[in-house]
Amino acid sequence: MKWFLMLLIFIAGVYYLVNQNKEEAKKKELLAAAKTNSAAVLPEPSLPVKPEKTYLIKFSMATLKTLRGLTQDANEKVRFASAELLWQLQDESAPSVIKNMLENETESEVKKQLISMLSKDKSKLSLALLAEALKDYDKDTRLAAVNAIGGFSNKEAIPALSRALEDYDEEVRLKALEAVNTIRKDIEAHKEQQLRELESKPLFRIE
Repeated sequence: MKWFLMLLIFIAGVYYLVNQNKEEAKKKELLAAAKTNSAAVLPEPSLPVKPEKTYLIKFSMATLKTLRGLTQDANEKVRFASAELLWQLQDESAPSVIKNMLENETESEVKKQLISMLSKDKSKLSLALLAEALKDYDKDTRLAAVNAIGGFSNKEAIPALSRALEDYDEEVRLKALEAVNTIRKDIEAHKEQQLRELESKPLFRIE
């Protein structure tokens, strides 16, 4: 009986070592593949569809309508403050209100403030709105939008810069090229960080 138990323990030990060797070989293979073709192995982070915020305070429909109306106020500070609050509250009208302001706002400073606001929320929605600002007649506004998009550190931001890369102003085109390069470097840095984290993980863990 004792001999039989020892045999079982021996077989279990061999089985454990074989499995660990397989796991180690698998991980080494994954690391090798990641180093040669990281884009195909490591997951690409994607932007959320819209800003992910949760506010406990709920405004009444009457208050929201008032805020929407204030985005057309004669005072530029009031216009921006109301648009910012609608954006933070994730009001359903906020995207169309901001798009309309980017298209029709007469004060470039307000548009720059809107661009700065959008750049803080890395989402598909904010990226799409920033791309709208690239159509602006004011060069400084377009440059601000290019810089904002360049801070997204995500491959989804590169197509958004297409219009700026073909801009009639050479300074805007140059800034767009620099933004694309910045995004590329940020993506590569993220990949390298993922690889370092992958390499630092133990090959196996004993519970």
